[in-house]
Amino acid sequence: MTTDLRQTPQYARYMETLGWQTAKVNGDYLYFRKLPLIGNVGKLQRPQKLPTAEQLRALQKRHHLSVLYLEPTRHPSPITHHLTRAKSAFLPSKTIYIDLAISEETLLKEMKPKTRYNIGLAARRGVIIKNSTLINEFANLWQSSARKRGMWLPQKKEIKALWSAYGDKAHLLLAHSAEKPIAGVLLVESPEIMYYMYAGSTSEGKKLFAPTLLAWEAMRLAKEKGKKFFDFEGIYAPRYKSTKTWKGFTKFKEGFGGKVVEYPPTLVYYSNPLLKLLNI
Repeated sequence: MTTDLRQTPQYARYMETLGWQTAKVNGDYLYFRKLPLIGNVGKLQRPQKLPTAEQLRALQKRHHLSVLYLEPTRHPSPITHHLTRAKSAFLPSKTIYIDLAISEETLLKEMKPKTRYNIGLAARRGVIIKNSTLINEFANLWQSSARKRGMWLPQKKEIKALWSAYGDKAHLLLAHSAEKPIAGVLLVESPEIMYYMYAGSTSEGKKLFAPTLLAWEAMRLAKEKGKKFFDFEGIYAPRYKSTKTWKGFTKFKEGFGGKVVEYPPTLVYYSNPLLKLLNI
């Protein structure tokens, strides 16, 4: 089994930067923090080993958890009757994996013709991809791009925290035209996987198909780093209404081929009967 992003020491540092506390259960990271009116909320995300019902109760008592969310890697049959299905997910419940064991030539062949064409078109139009450390410039570019898509989440802090926590396991690629950055992507590594975490583009970048060339160069970098898979980190999942706005970039990601991976539903363990009634 591969190690998920959420179960790396770097991600634990990232979460601590954002105000979460960390603990271990079966060698996996548990994240928890106090929220107003709710109490302590915990998240056990993509664990290598599922906790037993007894361990869930012990975790609740030890860390005074009002709510504990479990986002499994595989279906949790032994403990299902102790858990309730959550209304939404913290992590993408559906994604696309690109198998990096195959050659670059095969990777290109498995893409949709339009995606493959746009990679070459961006290069012919003079788009140049560079490794960068200008995280503040990328964060500003991403925020501007997100606002044009109707997103107003304050993600700049998260972008900078992720970059800092991952150190040499984080990679920033910027696309340039006439020496000006027009698009970018922030990638982070787990031992076997490269994750496509944040991507943004100016209007000019989109016209030049810079995001398509960026994604291809990100996949090439992942192969160079010896990763087994490239994870596009989220596509539209019909079972969660919150992902309805993801349809646009889902079509973009589907153009690169790969395998669709769907995770089990997010589950929640309540110690507070009122919260269970409200299905917080």
